[in-house]
Amino acid sequence: MDVLEKRHLLIERGQPYESEFIYLKRKLSIGRFGASPAPGIAFHIPLVSRQHCVIDCECSAPQLMDLGSKHGTCLNGIPLVPNKNYSLNHGDQITLVNGMISMKYMVTNSFETLDYDPVTPVSRPSANFIEVYDVLQKVRLRETDIHFSHKEFQCFQLLYASIGQFVSKEEMKRHVWNERAWIDGRVPDVGTDELNSLIYRVRKKVSPWLQIESVLRKGFVMSAPDADNNL
Repeated sequence: MDVLEKRHLLIERGQPYESEFIYLKRKLSIGRFGASPAPGIAFHIPLVSRQHCVIDCECSAPQLMDLGSKHGTCLNGIPLVPNKNYSLNHGDQITLVNGMISMKYMVTNSFETLDYDPVTPVSRPSANFIEVYDVLQKVRLRETDIHFSHKEFQCFQLLYASIGQFVSKEEMKRHVWNERAWIDGRVPDVGTDELNSLIYRVRKKVSPWLQIESVLRKGFVMSAPDADNNL
């Protein structure tokens, strides 16, 4: 396996990403959504600069550089001097905008895997914990009513029906944007930002009762951390 494929960036916090692994290959720019040229990772946070920082994996030792951002980039809590390269090591913490965005640089070897294991035993929430009202597009979690838009509810339905199991991005697109899948059954033309924004809204509404994890930019898994306490 190419050594570049062993390098990953875990986005721990930063709208619209959360707990998402990204493979690092060559150069990866980080900035704000709507910038031109579009950054490789685009955050929906106004305080992030259009071209905030860049990770260069073309070198033997990967480098992080702040591109003169207004609110700065920190490596392990230390502010970076703009336009200067800093070497990255496994476990290094990268934060932007005073911690509003938190990422971790990680290196894995050929024997490690970051894939989600779909065979992991799953506890499904009881009716006392969650009630789903299809007609009203509403969910009641621990006596708290949560209302969804049409597409948010379709997203929730698919993840909840597959709770504890991996749902691919292609499956999500076909289920939520089925009105666009009219040519030879192809996957609907849905952009990454549109999909991530939807997941972010649903994740925010069902938290902390249910969790939605992004898996290696390939799909999503819903889980119920407190399900065992509600059976």
